[in-house]
Amino acid sequence: MRGKLVGKGMVFVVLLLMIFGANTELAAKEPIKVGMLADKTGGLAAYGYSHEKVLRAAIQKINKEGGILGRPVKLYVEDTESKPSVGAMKFRKLVETYGVDFVIDSNSSGIAIACAPVAKELKTPYFPCAGATEISGEKGNRYVFQLCTCVREECKGVAKFAVNNIGKKWATVVVNYAWGWSNEKEFKKYITENGGEVVKSIRVPLGTSDWLPYLRKIPKSAEAVFFANFGSDFLSFIRDLHAIRPDIKKLGAVYVLSGQDPKKLGPAAEGLYCIAPYPTRLEGLNTPYNRAYRKLIGVDEEGLEIGTGKRFVLAYDWAVWQAMFALKAAIEKSGWKSRKDTPKVIKALEGMRYEESLEFPQGSGYIRAEDHLAIVGLYVEQIVKGVLKVVTKIPAQEVVYSPTVDRTKEPF
Repeated sequence: MRGKLVGKGMVFVVLLLMIFGANTELAAKEPIKVGMLADKTGGLAAYGYSHEKVLRAAIQKINKEGGILGRPVKLYVEDTESKPSVGAMKFRKLVETYGVDFVIDSNSSGIAIACAPVAKELKTPYFPCAGATEISGEKGNRYVFQLCTCVREECKGVAKFAVNNIGKKWATVVVNYAWGWSNEKEFKKYITENGGEVVKSIRVPLGTSDWLPYLRKIPKSAEAVFFANFGSDFLSFIRDLHAIRPDIKKLGAVYVLSGQDPKKLGPAAEGLYCIAPYPTRLEGLNTPYNRAYRKLIGVDEEGLEIGTGKRFVLAYDWAVWQAMFALKAAIEKSGWKSRKDTPKVIKALEGMRYEESLEFPQGSGYIRAEDHLAIVGLYVEQIVKGVLKVVTKIPAQEVVYSPTVDRTKEPF
């Protein structure tokens, strides 16, 4: 009996040595350095928190499984303070001080647009998780990849549903910066193409506490309002809109309900529709991959962070996760070893197709070669009796539009 116990003990010791040896060998290799522009403070702090947690989970998974081409991934994080000028400065710091090879995030379109020329100057691939169409359009370049959905995709995809199911005469109310302008422009274009009409467009400064002067400009003829705001702006908007137009139907852009508890919003938000690239609740995308993904990032079936009970910002967390795994696939395909091989990684990303999996839980899709935009499907959620429900899924083919640029012709 004692001999058997000793034998088992020896096996255990050998296994420990093998695991320790493998981890030591991985740690001894030159790491692949990934920088993150996390909006940790300022108006987008909730996004920065969740995005950092998701990226750390992705890198932990990769390193646990042997790294990329046998090399560990090391993460460096800088806070953008939710400001474009700070974001651009921190991008430089990540590259010039820490020597990162790739940069992921921010969630702000203003920051992404400010960082795009810096990415080109420093020849560093950049994966922002912001939605302005211009990021994969005229404000982008060959080093920038928009692996989340963009506003044009979102508005094109939802327009037919909006006209047929919500209303034909619309007002738009957006926050007065790049993401808001993009939503205003694209929604009007596609609503008109689908037989609807935008009768009034209204822009509101970020951080406005009193929305009544702006919302009183909504014409009586408007049956519905499309809005693009978030956080405290959203709460002020929904409160004041309910006060003067409780009857009007509402459709929100991506992000608007991120971090919000529908039950606490009350009658002001009841019936509200929202575009969603990723369902908040597991019920809306109940797949083995989504269940495993949520477990790894620490989010339960309702979209709450396990351990804290806080509402997690899931809107583009998936894009942070998928950007890391798309980058991993491109590095492996290209055989990347150092920054001199960066053009090979970019070429590997251009036109990359991927299948629904744990690495790509949002679903199958591809990165369009011409403009570096992810082509994937969308959802429409609605608050029904205080619960957020998926009411329709928009297939990827319905969001596709012709690219306006061809990055593959740009020199490195």
